Amino acid sequence: MECIVQGGIGAATIRRVAEIADVTPGLVRHYFPDKNTLLCAAHKATMSKMTTQAIQSLDNCRGGPLARLRLFIETSLQAPVVHPRNYQLWASFTSLINAIPEIGISHREAYIDFRNECESLVRDVFAEQQRDIDDKQIERYAIAVNALIDGLWLEGCLAMDLFDSGSLSELGVESVQSLLDLETL
Repeated sequence: MECIVQGGIGAATIRRVAEIADVTPGLVRHYFPDKNTLLCAAHKATMSKMTTQAIQSLDNCRGGPLARLRLFIETSLQAPVVHPRNYQLWASFTSLINAIPEIGISHREAYIDFRNECESLVRDVFAEQQRDIDDKQIERYAIAVNALIDGLWLEGCLAMDLFDSGSLSELGVESVQSLLDLETL
């Protein structure tokens, strides 16, 4: 990942990775027989880290479904998830989705994991409020919540200096509140 940050996908050679890791190229090849395998592992690690940070924030949440959804949105739209390095890695890997099928599969899995978490949180909020929403509509809401978070995440990663501290997460919470027609979030 450091190779990609320093010089893009082209800089992520087995030899350069070995140099940065201070190991032999043979050791890198022992675990990653080719560059595509190495890139796929790096993609999975990058995406997993960002999703895990948002999900793990919920472990300490003492509130109910509304508080959990709010915390998930806030965590997803603040550092360390919102960071230029994460965007650089994400954009570099995204350029490979159609070129390296394994990265396409990994990208899809990461998207589904994040969207499933959004769906679970939305479902819990509606259940708590005793709103009868069918599964298809909950899925649609989850897709929209994911899209809102993704869009604001991109904005933050590309131009964090343009936003006051906490303003992106606040905007995310307000947007999801409006989208889900909630009195408060």
